[in-house]
Amino acid sequence: MTIKELKDKYTCFEYLGRPVKRTRNGYLYRCPWRTDTHPSLSVTTNGRGWHDLASGEHGSVIDLVMKRKNIDFKEACREIERTDPLSFSFSQPVSDDEKKEKESGFKMFEVIKLQSRGLFAYLHQRKINLDIAKQFLQEAHYSFKDGDSYLYALAYPNDKGGYELRSPFYKGGTSPKWITTHLGQENAPTVVFEGFLDMLSFATLCGEVRHNYIVLNSIVNVDVAIDELRGKEKIYLCLDNDKAGETATSKMLDALPSAIDIRNRFSPAKDINDYLTSQR
Repeated sequence: MTIKELKDKYTCFEYLGRPVKRTRNGYLYRCPWRTDTHPSLSVTTNGRGWHDLASGEHGSVIDLVMKRKNIDFKEACREIERTDPLSFSFSQPVSDDEKKEKESGFKMFEVIKLQSRGLFAYLHQRKINLDIAKQFLQEAHYSFKDGDSYLYALAYPNDKGGYELRSPFYKGGTSPKWITTHLGQENAPTVVFEGFLDMLSFATLCGEVRHNYIVLNSIVNVDVAIDELRGKEKIYLCLDNDKAGETATSKMLDALPSAIDIRNRFSPAKDINDYLTSQR
């Protein structure tokens, strides 16, 4: 992967997590390489650059890894390439206040039409077709009971009224956790995904919505999806290329004789969105 490809694929958001504060020019974080009582690490709106307000240092996501890990440029590039950005974080440990916020539930939760520029930019960064995304996504505005932050995220509803929430700095959801089905395409195959970003990526690669879709929203919903799929003649399984995806795929293949595993079409990418974002 070239330097440009690294900078295009990875942003500071993926490695710093949820910001402390939104500003006119971007977001503020507590600096991860020192005790930072007053947040002093500024990240641009698109997540491509950062600026240490205390020292004046600035740079790209590669410079961020170099600074935090105290390694050179080549080592930082290798570190980024071999690490899953969703599991790699060097932000501070979650504080007691943040834990209380998440455990206590929502103080306010409202779902509206998808309209925020920041969320459109996030979808654009993930290379998802916006017209396709608008067919499936809404926008959630929310805050936690024990917190003052007003947050917003992509909102993807499931079949029991819960929502999956995604933004550049948050991954969560509301109860109940369940699958989401989109089965309105007559005589079309049904494609199964782990998450809605993969479903949107698949539709983007196809150029339109031409299949039926089932999104698990969590691996724990495999049995629910199997019950929904029984009796269907054309089933394509497009789960993640990792251990959990392999286990879930094997279980579905055993239970559904007509199912076909198509993950090899996107290998060696971890999932379809990784495959999509790697395309020029």
